[in-house]
Parts: sequence; C-alpha cells; structure tokens
Amino acid sequence: MSARYYPLLAARAASLSLLLAGCGSAPPAAPPPAVASPLAAQAASAQPEDIDTESTIWTVLGVAKRPSQRALGPQTGDQVSPIIWEAAHDTLNFVKITSEDPMTGVLQTDWYSPPGKPNERMRIAVFILSRALRSDSFSMSIERQQRSPTGQWSDAPIARDAIAELESAVLLRARHIRAERYRDTS
Repeated sequence: MSARYYPLLAARAASLSLLLAGCGSAPPAAPPPAVASPLAAQAASAQPEDIDTESTIWTVLGVAKRPSQRALGPQTGDQVSPIIWEAAHDTLNFVKITSEDPMTGVLQTDWYSPPGKPNERMRIAVFILSRALRSDSFSMSIERQQRSPTGQWSDAPIARDAIAELESAVLLRARHIRAERYRDTS
C-alpha cells in the first residue's frame, strides 16, 4: 500500500468512531423521585438540566476555542465600548437618564438642578464614539439654563472645566471597571 493511503484510513476510522459514539443507545433518564426536604430540593435543582448543544467536535477535542458564555458588561453596538457605557451610567447615577441607545452609544439625562440652586438646571449628553478606552473615545455636552425672575428658562454658558472634570470622572471609572474585570479573569 502507498504512504498516502494510511492517513486517509486513519481519518475514516476516526470519523466512523465519532459517528458511532454519537449514536448511543442509553435509555432516557428516569425523573428524580419526589424530594421531601427543602435542602434536598435545593441540591436537586443545583444539578445542570440542559444538555450543551453548542459544543462541536472541535471544542470537545480542544482544537477550537469555545466562545465565552460570560457576558462582560452590557450588550452594545460594534463601535460602542461597553466599559465606557457602564462607566457613564455609574458616573451619572445622581441624575435620571431619559434616553439611551446602547447600539449607537448615545445617553441623555433629564434636567437636573444642583442642590441649593433651584434657579439653575443642567442636562448632560454622552456620545460614545469608539471601543477603545481613551479620552477621545467619547464626548460629553452639558446644557445649562437659568431661570429669569419672570420664570422663563434661558441658556447660560457652562465652564469648560465642568465638562473636562465630568469626562475625567467617566474615564477614571472606566479604568477601574477594566482593572476589576482584568483582576477577576486572571
């Protein structure tokens, strides 16, 4: 026999054995008997019930890596960093969020009056532009209004330092989130 015949024979034998192994004739498992104590019920419910249907022969043999089942952060769009998204939520937890779209990375808050300043209000918008964890991956805008003595709201300027400080707080929180996840996975 030629040398090319042997690898082909081994591949066919492996395929046949895997095919036959998948066609097992084990009877279906009987349902578990009724459990009398609550502790036994908790132990019985802790056992896995579902069969892993996502496995392939390549993941079982260790040839291909299996995608992680652990979701890290919120589900966001392709160009939106889930870490910055979560950091923006954590940083803006003092104000109600009225509009958010995790697929496009847009987040907008409701009007907020700082404590002790009822005649002033602000609204914050966050735009996440990239998946990278950098300062140019997102931008923020703050609208500020003041109430006149007649009760009308009019636009007022906002200090650049206020925007920069808020952006720094979001970026710092994002770095902490990333460090926590890196520490948890290693």
